[in-house]
Amino acid sequence: MKRLKKAWIAFLSVVLFLSGKLKWVLAVFKFLKFSSLISLFISIGAYAMVYGWKFAVALVYLLYVHEMGHLFAAKRLGIPTSKAIFIPFVGALIALKEKPKSAKDEAYLAYAGPLWGTLGFLPALPLFWMTGDPFWGLVIALGALINLFNLMPLHPLDGGRIAGVISPKLWFVGLMGMTAYFLWKPGPIAPLIILLGAVKCWELLRREFRWKKAQIHKEVNESLLREIQRYMLLSEEEQQEMYWRWEDELERAEAELQRRKTWHIPVFQDEQKLQNYRLERYVEKHHQLLEATRWGALQEQTVPDFIRVLQKEIEENEQAIQKQTVYYRAEAKTKWAWLCLYLALAVVLAVFTAYGQQIMDANQPLIS
Repeated sequence: MKRLKKAWIAFLSVVLFLSGKLKWVLAVFKFLKFSSLISLFISIGAYAMVYGWKFAVALVYLLYVHEMGHLFAAKRLGIPTSKAIFIPFVGALIALKEKPKSAKDEAYLAYAGPLWGTLGFLPALPLFWMTGDPFWGLVIALGALINLFNLMPLHPLDGGRIAGVISPKLWFVGLMGMTAYFLWKPGPIAPLIILLGAVKCWELLRREFRWKKAQIHKEVNESLLREIQRYMLLSEEEQQEMYWRWEDELERAEAELQRRKTWHIPVFQDEQKLQNYRLERYVEKHHQLLEATRWGALQEQTVPDFIRVLQKEIEENEQAIQKQTVYYRAEAKTKWAWLCLYLALAVVLAVFTAYGQQIMDANQPLIS
């Protein structure tokens, strides 16, 4: 009966976990008027039904301290967040209402969780040494394991966000590690993390492709802006000739685009896809250009509007290019500093995990 109860709760928790990562769960909790405190007590009750109240209180306390680390770091960076929401048999989460400005800020936010989580279970050490109660060994092992698991270098875990400032390529290492962990200890959470991590790895592979697309869009817009500015300096007869030339060029471009239309294999045929994208943007923008400059149109209104739209799009493209280029950029000393901090915390947590597990193994019959 206990196993059946746990299975049902775990199933519902997995659904909530996926929803939380897709940012649906926060809307659900808001709709049901659930506060952070209520979700905390629901989690304690769910864990208590399966493991007993002592374990439930200890686990939720450890999760709470971990999330408070994230909230503290977000406050230091001036990033607004939601309240912490606790999900039985999954953990807890907070949602950032603004994206960090850089991978360095994201790493700072992520690192604070496991760091505070480590500080959260340290009081169990003197309590075990003074009382000899193996329950405190359980708290040590549990706290260390939770935070060590979160340091796996794979999104959406904290380790994946820290790895971003060191090198996003570490996500592929984390993906392989999480897959190996799932094969060793199958469970409902690992597949979801693997799925979300694989999506992030795919985004990394496509980052250069997205940068090139934004660059192409910007180049096409700049080319058209130069054309329309030159057009405005011509006489009416010269404008009409240019308009006809644009019509001919557009007709040829549309025929070429129709000839090239086919499905391309991502990564392997990116260059062909980018060439088609350039042609698509050229056709789209020339349609707008002809509409703005068609013979007899009120050019005093349509042409300046078209120029303003182009200038705005060029600015947006430039911002997109800068964002993709700069977000994961960091100085070498910054990368090394974060690598050292990451490895140091991972080693500390691994040692405490082993120590806590040793206490549990020695006192297994006494732990309740």
